Amino acid sequence: MGWTDAAFEVLGGGGEPAAAPDEVAVLERWIGGELPEAVREWFLRGGDRRLAAVSSNLVTTARDFGSPAVGRFLDSGHLLLETDGQHCCRWVVAVEASYGDPPVYLVDPDDDACVTRSRYAEAFSEYVFAAAWDAVLWAGEMAADFDHPLPAGALEALNGRLTALPVTYGWAMNQGCDAVHRFEGAARVAVAVTGGTAVWSAVAAPDAGLRRALAELIGADGDG
Repeated sequence: MGWTDAAFEVLGGGGEPAAAPDEVAVLERWIGGELPEAVREWFLRGGDRRLAAVSSNLVTTARDFGSPAVGRFLDSGHLLLETDGQHCCRWVVAVEASYGDPPVYLVDPDDDACVTRSRYAEAFSEYVFAAAWDAVLWAGEMAADFDHPLPAGALEALNGRLTALPVTYGWAMNQGCDAVHRFEGAARVAVAVTGGTAVWSAVAAPDAGLRRALAELIGADGDG
């Protein structure tokens, strides 16, 4: 099993060796050692290109490793992973390979030194899974609602009906938030939460009745 297998499954399975070994080797010579294992695997298997093909953000691919933008972040010991489509924030990971699956951080869009970093995902593998899962969710048919109260116990109730997936923090696709909660099973549900408010929610289910029931559970409009 690979570190990033779950993300590749969301993106259609597989994950084949990409034309990136030379780019990765150049980057590792620059940083003076190997990338963290999960990060290295992602680029060598072509996950960067697969994610870039479905994401609405600017995803760093191996061919970008020699660019000035990536170089500026490397000077602070971080690899630039992704830039928000409206340049509101960026995602970075430390390149020091002391452990295999490092956390991913949010930084302000012009903070090349990464002094503003805040934890976005507990592990790189969770970051790429969430990025892929979100892209697939929003590209499909689903009901979305915005800025609605989140009933007490709604997340716990979702967890009882579906499987909880990795949680991310600080950014909800188009705005700041406390956390984004994701669930999967008979339906796919994502809820971006700030305090007691869902700044947005999305429910995807083939059955309209289930879609409405889950939307009602989280205080959303099931026909949105």
